[in-house]
Amino acid sequence: MKIFVTSNLQLGRPNAIKKFKRPFQDVNEMNNTIIRNWNRVVSEGDLVYHLGNFAWDPKTAQDAISALKGNIRFVEGVHDESIAYLDEKQMLPKNAKVVSQIEVDHNAMCTMSYWPMMTWPKSESDYYSVIGIPDDKYKSDPERKIINVNADKWNYTPQELDKTIDIFKDF
Repeated sequence: MKIFVTSNLQLGRPNAIKKFKRPFQDVNEMNNTIIRNWNRVVSEGDLVYHLGNFAWDPKTAQDAISALKGNIRFVEGVHDESIAYLDEKQMLPKNAKVVSQIEVDHNAMCTMSYWPMMTWPKSESDYYSVIGIPDDKYKSDPERKIINVNADKWNYTPQELDKTIDIFKDF
């Protein structure tokens, strides 16, 4: 089983194309490309942490989750009302689950959250902070051990967590 991370897919949100300067003609092209990219790298037994802003509405969220490979753990962001709604109504597909706002993976030595933190659990133990916020002022920073997995910066494709951390260790 591999572990992947991504964030800010904004599936079904027409304004995401303009706001984030995405290279898509319309929402259907954006959604289809993101789902295709996901399924190209993620296998059924893999785990994917989605760190905020998954889908704009519950139907798009439910349809997308059903089309995506792997087991998805949602760390809610600022625009995750659709995920919260599906969770509250117990309508999330079996491969999806909402987890806490801060997840710690001791094997990968990282703390995952949507929000950037000045300090994070285990930061004193060389753990990385993996964040999902789409704001450009919160860029990845190898020296501070911060990795922003906003999909707009990673070709709209989930990144394998171990390999991503290894890249940052080389700096």
